[in-house]
Amino acid sequence: MTAPPFSSSFLYWIALDFHSTDPADLARFNRFYDETHIPEVLGRYPGFASAHRYGLQVPDERGDFGAAYLAAYEVEDERAADAYLAQTTSPPETRPSYSADPPLWPDLLTHRWRVIYEKVAETSPATGTPEAIYIIGIDPPADIGDELAEFDDFYTNVHLPEATAIGGFDRGTRYALRHTLEYPEPGCPRYLVVYELATATDERIQETLRLLRAGTWTPGPTSWTRHTTPWRLWYRNISFTPRAPSPAQATARQP
Repeated sequence: MTAPPFSSSFLYWIALDFHSTDPADLARFNRFYDETHIPEVLGRYPGFASAHRYGLQVPDERGDFGAAYLAAYEVEDERAADAYLAQTTSPPETRPSYSADPPLWPDLLTHRWRVIYEKVAETSPATGTPEAIYIIGIDPPADIGDELAEFDDFYTNVHLPEATAIGGFDRGTRYALRHTLEYPEPGCPRYLVVYELATATDERIQETLRLLRAGTWTPGPTSWTRHTTPWRLWYRNISFTPRAPSPAQATARQP
C-alpha cells in the first residue's frame, strides 16, 4: 500500500544544498535523485514506504535556516526506524553503497541535516501530496521540567488544530525528535510541525501568512509562551516516489 506524505509513524528527513545554479545541472540533479537515488534507498530498506522531495520556496525572514532541498522518507514503524539507524551508524565498510553521478553527485552536494522524527499527532489523516508545506521547528524552554506534559497537551490539543484552522491549512502534523544523525550546532529542534497546503502559489502562501499574523490565538500556559522557533520555512513539492511493489505483489495484481 502506498504511503502518502506525512502518513507514517516515522519520518526521515535529509536537508541539502546543491551548489550549482545552472538549469542543466539542476535538471540532472533532480532526475538522478528521483530516478536513481530514491529507488536505491527504498530498495535497500523494506520499512521505507515512500519518498517525497521539496524545494525551498520562502526562506525564514530571520536568516538562512533552511536548506535548498528536503527529502523525506516515510518509515512504517519503530522497528523499521531502528533497523535503519543500526545500519547507517554501523562501521563504514558495512554500510550500503549508493550510485554516484560525477561530477554533480556527490561533489556539488552539502548535507545540512539528517534526522528522524516520530509522529505525535495529526489534525486529520493524510490523503495525498501537498503542493506546499510550512515546517516549523519548535523547542520548549530549556528548564521546562515537570511542565513538559502541560506544554505537550496544549501544543497537540489546542495550538495544532488552531493554527491549522487560522491558516486555512489542509492538515497539520506534529512530530517529536527521535534521532539526530547530522545537524549543525546548537542542535536540532525537539519538535517539528508540518502544515500542508494543496496550492503552492506565492499568492496563496502570502495570504496564509497574513491570516496567521492576524489570527486570534489562545495564549496558552507559561511553558508554551516561552517556546522558541529555530526555523520557519516554506517548501514546494518536487516529487513523490512510492515504493515499487515486490515481484509477488506485482504478480498478485495482474488480472
